[in-house]
Amino acid sequence: MALQKLKISRLYKDIDLSFSANALSGDIGKKFDVNAVKQSVKSLLLTKPHEKFFHPERGSGVEQYLFEPMSPGIEISLKKTIELLLENYEPRCEIIELYCTANYDLNYYAVTLRFKVIGINEPQELTVNLTRLR
Repeated sequence: MALQKLKISRLYKDIDLSFSANALSGDIGKKFDVNAVKQSVKSLLLTKPHEKFFHPERGSGVEQYLFEPMSPGIEISLKKTIELLLENYEPRCEIIELYCTANYDLNYYAVTLRFKVIGINEPQELTVNLTRLR
């Protein structure tokens, strides 16, 4: 009985947005599976509406909340905006929990997302700190 080689199948593949070259092949780097989805979620959060020329509807609009006085009401609005964004534009991600926590001393919102990638059983976590730049 011969041993069969297992073929590793990648579910999702995206270009690495750092645009670094692969050390072996010299090609542009790639992100696979969970890392591809995490990169996509972070990119969606940090993209402003009308920033992408051929898809002006894509973008989170979270920067409008960053210039308002910090409050629990803003946390709720920010959370709802992110939930709608991911439901509409990232079909590979299934939200388990989403937390938006204000850090009043350092003036930023910590967004923690626990999610499942469709086709991968183990839950993942991504934390992004949203702060305004002057």
